[in-house]
Amino acid sequence: MSDGTLLSRVAESIYWMSRYMERVENTVRLMDVNWHLMLDLPQVQTNEWESLLHVSGDFDLFKSAYEDVNAENVMRFMTFDLLNPNSMYACLTAARENARAVRDVVTPEMWELINSMYLMVKAYDSNARGFYRNPFEFYREIQDNVLHFYGVQHATAFRGQAWHFNQLGRMLERADKTSRILDVRYFLLLPSLREVGTALEDLQWAAMLRSVSSLEPFVKKYGPVHARGIIEYLLLDLQNPRSLRHCLKIADHALRDISGTPQGSHNNDAERRLGQLCADLNYLTVDEIIRQGLHECLDDLQIRMNQVHTAISETYFNPDAGETT
Repeated sequence: MSDGTLLSRVAESIYWMSRYMERVENTVRLMDVNWHLMLDLPQVQTNEWESLLHVSGDFDLFKSAYEDVNAENVMRFMTFDLLNPNSMYACLTAARENARAVRDVVTPEMWELINSMYLMVKAYDSNARGFYRNPFEFYREIQDNVLHFYGVQHATAFRGQAWHFNQLGRMLERADKTSRILDVRYFLLLPSLREVGTALEDLQWAAMLRSVSSLEPFVKKYGPVHARGIIEYLLLDLQNPRSLRHCLKIADHALRDISGTPQGSHNNDAERRLGQLCADLNYLTVDEIIRQGLHECLDDLQIRMNQVHTAISETYFNPDAGETT
């Protein structure tokens, strides 16, 4: 396809393929980190697996299908259950179908990787016993394949409108998941006062940073793990490729590259909303976040990111595409 204006259905497929692939990468990292965290934590700890269901927003759906919140049930639900639209299997199925719909836009190498990941998860699903014997190996292989996909995409994709829609979808998804992980983990993993400053607290904060691939860079920049630094690093630090500010800045550039609108102006509601959000983050401080309340701040940011997604759907896809998927 030439680098002209994309058909709305093509743009939408690229956007959602990118969001679903990013969702897979976030989910597999959470599952891997949580598995190792549970090996380190004492058995008396609160069920850490429940936190994953809150991160994805699927706790009520899980409880309607499963009786107990335990490692095996949560892994099944988050990895293979097609009734869960955010499971890895469901997301890879959706990414594959969106990629199939635009085979003339995605490169052959990209298609082959998405298809092979889908077939791999499908094969593991039919051999659940083998999966539960060594989930670590499975999750690491999926994570490596997703990162391989990103590398192939970066090396082979044409930098036209399809690329910008791809960047837009990925960065909005990444920003959303970073905010949800911080919100849920900060609340559910916050230790009691008797555990502050202990090895247990260090394990919990480190696990949260590993959930967003940020532990080693954080320590290099901030030193010992502490809550204030985590808030700044995951929300405001432009040098962190998973911070909200960084992701939304890249998304804003992609959105304006699609229309050719220069920075500092807007031609549609999506550009206006995303531009305002980026400007607010540019001047937001950790002290202001703490005064407002971390949960309240993150809740407001998530609402505004959903509004950006709705505006993108109404501007570039169709009026019925604005619902969160």
